[in-house]
Amino acid sequence: MNVAASSIATLFGTARDTQRPQIFSGLSRDEINSVAACARSLRKARGEFIYMPGDRADFVYILRRGRVKLSVLSESGKEIAIDIIQPGEIFGEFALVDEALRSNMTQALDDIVMWIFPKSSFTHLLSTQSKLALSYIRLVGDRRRRMEKKLSDITSKAVSARVCELLHELSTSDCESETANSDYLVPLMHHDVASLIGAARQTTTTVLNDLERRGIIELGRGWIRIKRLKELQTYC
Repeated sequence: MNVAASSIATLFGTARDTQRPQIFSGLSRDEINSVAACARSLRKARGEFIYMPGDRADFVYILRRGRVKLSVLSESGKEIAIDIIQPGEIFGEFALVDEALRSNMTQALDDIVMWIFPKSSFTHLLSTQSKLALSYIRLVGDRRRRMEKKLSDITSKAVSARVCELLHELSTSDCESETANSDYLVPLMHHDVASLIGAARQTTTTVLNDLERRGIIELGRGWIRIKRLKELQTYC
C-alpha cells in the first residue's frame, strides 16, 4: 500500500470516525484498505482549477476538505456556476458513464484536499463492494434532489430568500459550530451567487448591497463575509 493509501486507511480505520465521508460509511477495514489502495491524495490552492472543459475524463474525485465550484460555459464563453461541492461529496462522476472529455469545470473555492481515483479502478470497486455502490447511488441521488430543489425555489421563493439560504448553507457547511459572533467567508462573486440561485445578476446585487447596508454581510472582491449569521436567517 502506498503512503497516500496508508494515510486514508488510517484516517477511516474506525467505524466511529466522525470525519469519515458518507460514501465510506459502513465499510469494513478490509474494504477501506481496498479503496485506499486505488486512491492518491491531491491538494489544490484556492482559485486553482481541477479540470476544465475538454480535459480527458479519466478520474473520479472525492472531496476531503474545502469546497469546489462546479460550472459550465455558455455558448458565449460565460461561466455559469451550477453547484458547490462540499466535503465528503464525489464529483467528476460522469467519467464513470460515457464521458470521454469533460463538459464542465471545477475550481477550488478554498485550499482543498481530495482523493483521486482512476475511473477503471473506481468502477471495479463499485462492482465488487455493494456498500460502496449503495453509498455512491445515495450521493448521486442527493445531488439530483438538490438540483430539483433549486428549480423549485426559482419558481416559489423570492430572490432575497434564495440569496440568504445559499449564503447560510455555504457559511455553515464546513464549520463545526455556529456562533453569533463568528465571521464566515464565502469565496464567491456576485455573478456566481446569481447563477447558483437562478436569478438575474442585477437583482442579486441589489439584495447583497442591502444586506451589506444592514451590516449583515461585507462584500469584497471575489468574496462575501457573513458577519451576522442569525440576522441573515431572519432577513427575509
